[in-house]
Amino acid sequence: MKELFSRYGGILMGALYGLLVRVIFGWTDFGDVFSLLSITFLGVVPIILGLIPIFLASDEQLEKQWYPVVHPLLTVLVFFIFCIASKLEDLLCIIVLAIPYMAAAVVFGIIARTIIVAKRKKRNKKLYSILLLPVLLGPIEQQFNSPVGIYSVVSTITVDARPEEIWPNIIRVREIKEEEYKRGFFNIAGIPRPLYAELDKDTLHATRIGHFEGGLMFIEKVDAWDRYNHIGFNIKVVPSTIRKTVFDQHLLKGDHFRFLNAAYTLKPMPNGRTELILSSTYQLKTKINPYAAFWGEQLLSDFQERLLKVIKKRCEP
Repeated sequence: MKELFSRYGGILMGALYGLLVRVIFGWTDFGDVFSLLSITFLGVVPIILGLIPIFLASDEQLEKQWYPVVHPLLTVLVFFIFCIASKLEDLLCIIVLAIPYMAAAVVFGIIARTIIVAKRKKRNKKLYSILLLPVLLGPIEQQFNSPVGIYSVVSTITVDARPEEIWPNIIRVREIKEEEYKRGFFNIAGIPRPLYAELDKDTLHATRIGHFEGGLMFIEKVDAWDRYNHIGFNIKVVPSTIRKTVFDQHLLKGDHFRFLNAAYTLKPMPNGRTELILSSTYQLKTKINPYAAFWGEQLLSDFQERLLKVIKKRCEP
């Protein structure tokens, strides 16, 4: 047992430390003090996860070139397993965390190992005070207002049909059969696919309701109407339909993320074809807006492109 701990204890201790910090930062009673959508949780915590197995390694282990890469990486992977097993995170959350956590842990693990080996000194126990950084920096970070960013995603497809033939298929969307919608990576990971959309009347100020898997619903008020050319609507999630998944709870509850509007634009092309454009706009209010926007772009682009393919297939002869 002692030999096993000497080999893998750093991985276990690092993963358990990460789990403890995740519980603290996700505890709703600490909502005004700590935040999962913060630079501290996204940037500082993974650095420490990479340092723990290096600090606990023997001199013999640190002589191995692969050690500062493999062990910090394994620490992060075990931490992710603990998070999923304890249902603190789901697969989509892990996917979002994976890039910064793995990169930071490995890079700083290599740096720490290089410094320790170069100086040929025992690790100073004072270094372990770094474990307190997240609980010290988290509250400080929360004292600063989160910036608000507005982002748009635009997807385009060419349809071999005229605008008047496409129009009925975008203002209302009849039930999308399983065989019509090609599921992608994000759907498999947990993003719900669209089911159908209903519209109460064909005019400005109409109400459109979008239905998704798992009962998720969005209310869309039509605020732009140019028959056969353009339809726009603002979007609000129906709070009572938000799924219990960790990702949906993080994304759709609170004011960190908010859908603003979406629109279809139809542009006639030669030979009876039409350029169909689907655009959507959303708001982010986090300390990590640029990184969150990167994933917003990936998720919405994937969703919009798959939906446009369904419409294209339905409209073409």
